[in-house]
Amino acid sequence: MNDRDPLAPADDLDPRQRLVVAAIDQIEKHGIGQLTVRKLAAAAGVNIAAVNYYFRSKEALVAAALEGSIRNMLSDSEDFLARMPGDPLEALSGLLGYYLEGGMRYPNVGRALLHDAFHADDYSGPFPKLFAPVMDRLRDLVRAAVPGLEERAAARRVVAALSAVFFPTFFAGLYEGLSALGSPADRLAYARELARQTLAPAAVPEPAAPAPPRGRPQKRG
Repeated sequence: MNDRDPLAPADDLDPRQRLVVAAIDQIEKHGIGQLTVRKLAAAAGVNIAAVNYYFRSKEALVAAALEGSIRNMLSDSEDFLARMPGDPLEALSGLLGYYLEGGMRYPNVGRALLHDAFHADDYSGPFPKLFAPVMDRLRDLVRAAVPGLEERAAARRVVAALSAVFFPTFFAGLYEGLSALGSPADRLAYARELARQTLAPAAVPEPAAPAPPRGRPQKRG
């Protein structure tokens, strides 16, 4: 798993890497709509010309920074998914907790990853495309972990679990009064509860009612 904090000091990085880290930092602090080349260069400790030299444009720099954050997320997700066959509850709790903690720490980066989805109902961008296989794999792993669970039921459980994680990260203020996710311990307990629900035994279908006996109709006198 990549343990580097994307907002950590970048003194040990080359100018291109510093610009990428600065872009993530500025997106989180001010939102993607407030980015300027001047702010990015100042945050990275380079001159403005470096943006054009390394990336040709601010938009290309932002795209590279966001794609890098997606790749890190996918790599970390893979670590959790790979552990699911051996210990489904711990691995799924860790995965959901990772998404929740990351979303709560960096909400503006999360919104930037889904900027076109939020503003134009456009899901053709990098994040929706790259995250779709993760959801498919998670559905299959949940189904494998729960005997008797049908594919569509497993898919519904994945939708419910991911929705329960991502919605509070994008709209944290909506639930602020409940104080349910205010601490790392609260978020860990929440993720574990979601994992338990997702991996709960499949519902046993009720047996069909016996058909009424088919005797001869009685003659009426």
